[in-house]
Amino acid sequence: MLDLIPATWVTWCSLTGDRMKYFSRALFVVLIGVLVIACDGGPRTPQQSVSGATQAAPDTVPKNSKGNTVEQQNIADRLKVTQDPTKVMWIHLIALDGRILRRMAVRNKVTSSSKRLEPVQAVVVSGDMKSGYYPAAPGGFQTPELIQPDGTHGSSDPYIFWFDPMGRYHQWGTAGGLGYLLTDYPIDIGSEMDEITGLFQMNEAAAKWQAEQESKLRKAEGK
Repeated sequence: MLDLIPATWVTWCSLTGDRMKYFSRALFVVLIGVLVIACDGGPRTPQQSVSGATQAAPDTVPKNSKGNTVEQQNIADRLKVTQDPTKVMWIHLIALDGRILRRMAVRNKVTSSSKRLEPVQAVVVSGDMKSGYYPAAPGGFQTPELIQPDGTHGSSDPYIFWFDPMGRYHQWGTAGGLGYLLTDYPIDIGSEMDEITGLFQMNEAAAKWQAEQESKLRKAEGK
């Protein structure tokens, strides 16, 4: 009668205690792996619109002599300008009709109110994992927020920035119902833009004052 029982069944039944637990766990891991491969395997069909257009594959993005793309270089150059503790910037408040209403000097840079020195989302590490707000997280905390290159948490208000062909920095955004233009040189409010290039003229007297102030800041920084 025992000859009729498959050997595999006898082997399975003979596994008891720790062996049975080990075999069950190993079998579970194998089954999970098979399911993952089955779900993720095979070629994927590219997205296609109702007109039949598919997603285009981009050509190779050119890089500069530093090995950066234009986008990467712009971001790196912006950090050099806006994170310089010896820099004087200029903010120009602009009306809805495009007129520059006022120009004011800025030490280092402007900062958005949403920027923080600490994360605002955290989970408690010790004990039960519960949501909380830093620093009211006893026993330490973990946070899903990444610290930014400038050493802060949070995000800035939306804006765009660019460098003109002379390497001068410009940042355009809106705040409080007004537009603003942040630059690293003083725009001559009384002078018209260049009709061909659209470049602003620089106020020579303000630029001289800026150089003096930056010299003092460098001295204070020991540079």
